Amino acid sequence: MKTALTALVAAAALAAGAEAAQKPVWEIGLGAFATYSPEYWGANNNSFGGFPVAYLTYRGEDFSILPNGLFSLDASSTKTFDFGLSIDGGGKIKSADRLNFGDIDYVGEIGPRLAVALYKDGHSRFEVAVAARAAFEWNNGYVGYVIQPEVTYLTELSSTTRIGFSVSPKFGFDGYNQLYYSTPLYAAKDGYMGTELSFALANDVTDRLRFSAKVTAIGMGNVENEASPLFQKSWNYSARVGFTYAIWQSDEMTSD
Repeated sequence: MKTALTALVAAAALAAGAEAAQKPVWEIGLGAFATYSPEYWGANNNSFGGFPVAYLTYRGEDFSILPNGLFSLDASSTKTFDFGLSIDGGGKIKSADRLNFGDIDYVGEIGPRLAVALYKDGHSRFEVAVAARAAFEWNNGYVGYVIQPEVTYLTELSSTTRIGFSVSPKFGFDGYNQLYYSTPLYAAKDGYMGTELSFALANDVTDRLRFSAKVTAIGMGNVENEASPLFQKSWNYSARVGFTYAIWQSDEMTSD
């Protein structure tokens, strides 16, 4: 009887674990974040800011869009290959912060990201990835593209809290570097822009509410455009803190 009871308890625990791993196929969320960041990589000035966010999640078997919501750290993933979407942004720089060489409007970046796990045990994950994002400036359209490889280690501190460390060099092409570093007397070149060294934290307060934070050091030694007068610092620092909330989740579920 004791053995049977133990088996039933174990089966119930396994079933509960399987149920906990289920996630909605579709999800829509909103959030808000505060930031402290350089005006652009290599800028002399940093500024505080804030922004609202909205995101759409789709969790498919072969393709996903933000499968873990926004600003997550998927330490528990056991996928060897993960193909998804990479999103970044910047810009809205005043001419006065660029030695009076003109304003830069909002710049949005979007494109595919492929990650390959070199180690994964369901609690920690070590992966290499590469993202390719096209960049668009508000009112001016396409302004180039970015290639950004990344080496990342993620691990769980608890069932709701994850941390991550990453190293990510960035390369700009087809006008992207020119947007930030060209002047009438200096023509910026394509290529290496610098490397991000980041520490991130994500805490799922509930299955809908997430708190996240990230601090980053940006090293820019031997970058392609350090001769530009707009390149003023070889190190920048940034931070981001905020939350997201899933305002709608589909009834259709999928396993992680």
